[in-house]
Amino acid sequence: MFENGKGHENIVDENGKYILINSKFISTEGAIIKKCSEQLTPLYKNDITMVMSDLPNGKALAKCYYIDEDEKYSLNQRICRIQIKDNNKINSKYLFYLLNRNLYYLKFDDGVNQTNLKKEDILNIPLVIPSIEKQEKDSSILSIIDNLIDKESNKLSKLDLFKKGLMQNMFV
Repeated sequence: MFENGKGHENIVDENGKYILINSKFISTEGAIIKKCSEQLTPLYKNDITMVMSDLPNGKALAKCYYIDEDEKYSLNQRICRIQIKDNNKINSKYLFYLLNRNLYYLKFDDGVNQTNLKKEDILNIPLVIPSIEKQEKDSSILSIIDNLIDKESNKLSKLDLFKKGLMQNMFV
């Protein structure tokens, strides 16, 4: 299933209950958050969201975010949701890895004009889908690697802060 998000400008609320899935949230992998008070387009666990619009040569076009739980997110405009109908044929996490910044989508960017992917562009991606067992195995391995990358990134951030603290004390 494919669905476009809706504009949330009038209900953005820093104390809102729901995280707004917009291009900034997706492109920063959830680091920059806006909240909203209502779910105009609710998202559900295992949904895949994708940025449909970006500036020329932008880093957000076709970037995906995987939804990890229900009742937490709402989908903003210019972002789409892809929901798997039959989990016995396609593993949603596997599809997430296939779609995320796929070269097929990036070819729509001419480097001059803002790129706006259409529903047909997104759904017409040519994909080879292996057996569900292979999908589950591959997505599990990729998830483990993602977790390792996150842990190492956190360590690096802490080391950077430690270094900055040391440097401030050096020049006092």
